[in-house]
Amino acid sequence: MTNKTRQYLKENFDSKLYMNQHYIKDEKAIIPIHITNLEELYISYDQKKQVLRPELISYIEEIAYYVPYDISIVLAFSGYSFTQEDKVKLMENITNQFGMKTHDMEVELNYNTKKAMKLFFIGSIVLAISFMIRALHYMAYISEILSIIGTFSIWEFVNTIWFERKEKRVNKLNAGQLSVCTVIFQEEEQNESEIKN
Repeated sequence: MTNKTRQYLKENFDSKLYMNQHYIKDEKAIIPIHITNLEELYISYDQKKQVLRPELISYIEEIAYYVPYDISIVLAFSGYSFTQEDKVKLMENITNQFGMKTHDMEVELNYNTKKAMKLFFIGSIVLAISFMIRALHYMAYISEILSIIGTFSIWEFVNTIWFERKEKRVNKLNAGQLSVCTVIFQEEEQNESEIKN
């Protein structure tokens, strides 16, 4: 069992090599999206076709997560002949949907900062009170309780400002990278190459 555990811990995967082999070409990460009709892009309840399917968003985000920030992302749609109006609408929807995610992450980062400051302030005050009443014999028990509460608040402050904030910043960067992605329609490129041949 121990040998197996060590073996599992030693296992590693070169995600950079994988991305270079499958998605990155000419310093751009090309995410292929093959569809046969417009209904595959938008949720069925949306008659105006403004909200992309969660499955499509998840697929894009899953691949984009491993793309380095210095590389541009290109969403390459194929399999369906888009009208000019469909293309414009799709590009706007992609920008808007990932732009909203970027905005949400900014709101969450602001909330995270306020939460961290409150935790630090409360923890510091409670610890200060704990130390002040520690000398009083009849308050020793309360002092210990306050000390635990204050320490917990300070730990939550560190967790909020360090770990949670880091995760939210990564999410914001990912959403921002996708909100400025390029969208191409490969049926045009295929038609051009057929004409040249």
